[in-house]
Amino acid sequence: MNWTTRQSAFITLLAMLFGLGMIFILAYQVNSSYQVEIQRTRLEAAHQSSTIASQISSSLREIDIILKDLSDKISPDDLSNTEKSSARNQELQNILLDKLLQIHQADNIMLVSSNSNISHRALDTPGSGQLINNDYFQLVRNNRYQEKVYARLSNRSENTGIIVARRVESLMADFSGLIVASVTRNYLDNLLSNQNIGKHASIHLIDQNKGVLAKYPSHASAPIFDDFVIQNLMNGKESSALISHTEPTQSISSYHPIKDTPFIVVVNVSSEDYLLPWHKNTLYYLFGGGILLIMALLMCYFFWRSHRLTQNLHKKEKYLNASEARFRQMIETSPVAIVLARMPDYFITYINHQAAELFDQTQAGALSQRAFELYKSKLTFMEQVQRIQQGDAQHNIEVLLQRKDGQPFWGNLSMSVHETNQSTTIMIGISDITSKKQLEADLQHRATIDSLSGLFNRAYFTERANHEIARAKRNQQPLIVIMLDIDHFKKINDNWGHDTGDIAIQSLAGLCQSTLRDIDIIGRIGGEEFAILLPETDLEKGFPVAERLRQRIEAQRILLTDKQTLQFTASLGLTILEEDDQKIDRILKRADQALYQAKHDGRNQTVIFNKQ
Repeated sequence: MNWTTRQSAFITLLAMLFGLGMIFILAYQVNSSYQVEIQRTRLEAAHQSSTIASQISSSLREIDIILKDLSDKISPDDLSNTEKSSARNQELQNILLDKLLQIHQADNIMLVSSNSNISHRALDTPGSGQLINNDYFQLVRNNRYQEKVYARLSNRSENTGIIVARRVESLMADFSGLIVASVTRNYLDNLLSNQNIGKHASIHLIDQNKGVLAKYPSHASAPIFDDFVIQNLMNGKESSALISHTEPTQSISSYHPIKDTPFIVVVNVSSEDYLLPWHKNTLYYLFGGGILLIMALLMCYFFWRSHRLTQNLHKKEKYLNASEARFRQMIETSPVAIVLARMPDYFITYINHQAAELFDQTQAGALSQRAFELYKSKLTFMEQVQRIQQGDAQHNIEVLLQRKDGQPFWGNLSMSVHETNQSTTIMIGISDITSKKQLEADLQHRATIDSLSGLFNRAYFTERANHEIARAKRNQQPLIVIMLDIDHFKKINDNWGHDTGDIAIQSLAGLCQSTLRDIDIIGRIGGEEFAILLPETDLEKGFPVAERLRQRIEAQRILLTDKQTLQFTASLGLTILEEDDQKIDRILKRADQALYQAKHDGRNQTVIFNKQ
């Protein structure tokens, strides 16, 4: 049969309409069943997370009630670290054990003093040194209206969990300490394991910092927790949240906060579970409709085969032209500076607008230069070219470059080589990281220097001192350590104000720097306490140095803004490096004992540590 153009078009149109109709019906049916399954899963996940959150919240409230009752049976003195009679200690032990037996969720109850030390515990379990994070402890300590706190269990073991802490005050309403109950991960894991979830689903109990406290199943990997949702839940902007994920697999996560706590229950349901029935039904729909659809598509295929081939050729040609135009536009408008140079003479063949601005020259002017002229060191450029020729990729390399006037700057550079039949081209991508390098230098300064005195802070002093001790022992050289403390510094703050106290610290730091050598290590390790390490110095030389420093401090007069004069003295404790000293801690302890003796003997003097 000979088909006219009109007949072919008509039959093709009918086939297309038939196929489109089948696709529409199938798509509608599949989509409807999909949406129903999604909605059902979202409701179940939300209900399950809410139920788990309620269970945990009830358990924590039950613990808090027991702790509140316990706070009525102990006195504030029971929380202190002062020595108590064995009878009272046993009585406290029995009280704690009795309360612990009433709380099946908790594994221990402890009394924590005002300085965060554990004074009593129901059970003496290992690895329970520090239970509560210092930030949470300070939150309760400094806020008398914060009666209780729920926080992540912090101890030396790998076991995590929850602590419930309740504030205890003296009769004068002063903070006396905490009563703390710990709920370990075992209880939480058992609670989560009682939930009915799919094979690929998971339940996580997390804190506000996305730290996992418990999970079920135990081998489940944590999903990517949503920071924005967690922040809104913690701020009370949302009571719960449902999030859909597509990576790495499609899933639905329900977030539900536990009331009055920093914890969130996250139920993650995988599409491998909730879409399993939908997948089976969809296969039946697709099988029936697919047969009809294939017939319609075959008709369209035979009638439009030649036309489609022609269209494909035109599309490919347009695509290639558009790709070339996009590539040129992308390079020119890219925020990254891009330079192309030919080999082997390294003359620049192209430089985009961003690169021209970065090197402070015109695009046309750069074409007369060679690529290595952009580097501060030609040797660095040649080494990178050699590496890429050997197949060693050069990505994100920090290199010192230079502008047209020779001004150096830091750049983050990637280099690659592209070969064709006609030529070989080097492609260089550059980002200016000068500000980043300056920021790194500033951060390094802040990490090592005490902001008030300008001396080394405690951490960096300890690091430097340990290195110096190792060097002294290796070279068998003497070493002196001095502990220095301003006398009556509290009176200076009380009588003159904290600003004057800061001036005293800064003045003393200046005296130390001007009196001591450049190789001497000086650090502020406390409020008004300083440590000094004198390398290559024995006791015969070190004591006069310490005395000279003490005398300069005593002789100093500081003129304040109100024309008053501030004068203060300092006490010094001095010790030498002994044979069995490995770290600075032992030496500082001996120097501190000598300092204590100087304080005890009347202050304003230098005392050498005496073992006897």
